[in-house]
Amino acid sequence: MNGGLLSGAAALNRRQFLRGVAATGAAAGAGSLIAACSTGSSSTATGSTTSAGKRGGSLKVGLSGSSGADTLDPHGGLTFIDSARAQALYQSLLQMDSQAQIRMVLAEEITANTPMEWTIRLHPGITFHNGKPLTAQDVIYSFRRVKTGKNKVTGAPFSGNNALGNMDLTGLKALDSRTVRVPFLSPYASFMEQLEYWYFLYIIPDGFNPETEKPNGTGPFVYQSFTPNQRSVFTRNPNFWQSGLPYVDTLTIIDFPDTISLQDALTTGVIQAAGGFDGPQMAALGTVSGVTTVASHTGSITPFTMRVDQPPFNDVRVRQALRYLVDRPQFIDSALDGYGVVASDVFSPYDPDFDHGLHREQDIPQAKSLLKQAGQENLTLKLVTAPAATGMVAMATVLAEQAKAAGVNIQLDNVPTTTFFGKNYLSWTFSQDFYTYDPYLMQVSTSMLPTSPFNETHTNSPTLNSLYAAANSTLQASTRKEILYEMQTFDFNEGGYIIPAFIDSLDAYSTKITGYSPSAAGVPLSNFGFEQWSFV
Repeated sequence: MNGGLLSGAAALNRRQFLRGVAATGAAAGAGSLIAACSTGSSSTATGSTTSAGKRGGSLKVGLSGSSGADTLDPHGGLTFIDSARAQALYQSLLQMDSQAQIRMVLAEEITANTPMEWTIRLHPGITFHNGKPLTAQDVIYSFRRVKTGKNKVTGAPFSGNNALGNMDLTGLKALDSRTVRVPFLSPYASFMEQLEYWYFLYIIPDGFNPETEKPNGTGPFVYQSFTPNQRSVFTRNPNFWQSGLPYVDTLTIIDFPDTISLQDALTTGVIQAAGGFDGPQMAALGTVSGVTTVASHTGSITPFTMRVDQPPFNDVRVRQALRYLVDRPQFIDSALDGYGVVASDVFSPYDPDFDHGLHREQDIPQAKSLLKQAGQENLTLKLVTAPAATGMVAMATVLAEQAKAAGVNIQLDNVPTTTFFGKNYLSWTFSQDFYTYDPYLMQVSTSMLPTSPFNETHTNSPTLNSLYAAANSTLQASTRKEILYEMQTFDFNEGGYIIPAFIDSLDAYSTKITGYSPSAAGVPLSNFGFEQWSFV
């Protein structure tokens, strides 16, 4: 990043689901939940392809875990299925591709004038599905709706609200038909990283009401039909501005009640792609003729969350002791069937300013010593868990077993998902949560500040708060890197997360299609890039 011209990747934060599941009483299915994303990564896969671009055909894809409150509102989704629909119909200013590389979409460029003012320049010649040209005023309207609107299901602000920070909504100005001036009320040098929350920052036409009107985006597919909790059917956008795309004639997104039925649909040819499987299912699908499995290394996390404002976790020695008792490679093998990469309690591994020098290995003597210093020998803890994400309960079970080596007795309280995300969510003393990849400052703003909407650890550190403000006050890359390294050192030495692993994303595809790829963001089905897929 230099010269004031910055760019960002996509960040899908599945926090909306939590509010939705509490409001609707829906149980979470594996692969159904929204979490966070990345900048720059490596992915591995047992199969990946480059699109041959053959035109025609009807593509059917499946996901499980409808929230019971399915929506076509591009700013109000709750689940991955909602996001898959939105990604087909709408587009954002920027996002990341399936390899977590930055890609401008509707924006031609986004420039930082100062940390408090940015300029967005749109690509020319883009139209919405109804033929209306995309203009600067559409961006202004979209920002204002996201920043001030409410999700009608949960009553909470639209999920993109947090990403837009302290935007000066009254000061937004169209400089011409394609250019927007975006001022902030306080320095916001991380604006591009925050825009990586693109899944809920889609651009809609000025004055458009998604709650009452037929979907009208700039995306590769056009709305045909939508049956909540069942399926959505979209057709190729004949006027799509990205030449030659999409390849298929129709796209059908089908909701399945669980991943078992999803697996059956893929193996019998009812659908051509599915996401959100677990390790044993991947092993079974790997033996099925006509099916290719894809395991992607991601920056997704399912952290154990320790409230730093309540005993015994208000003593940093206890927090560090629990981190030292984890055998991370064994944890991945046992809890995740090997589908993960070792982590050391610091998030956002694909951020360009991630400190790869921070490592932590199991050290039982050190864990015991810290507990003794804290007067917490033979510590007993209650860990609240739930089947809210793939491997979540298994991870809790393995941690409890490993803790015994340090004399720590972890008693599991396995509650229903609706209870987990009910009135006590964010109040549990020792619990879990989950996110897809976010760049570092985006994750901090989401869960590590007193103003964060999902601060499970109740972190309120003057040191971290001050460093976050400092990082947002500079456009100098080298200065900001130093600040982020200091912030990550704080996380490593004092934080309230135990992060044993970055968790793989597990998808599977029919050999009849091509164009998909691994997804480093932790989002299923190649970041829902269906316009790139075609039949062989």
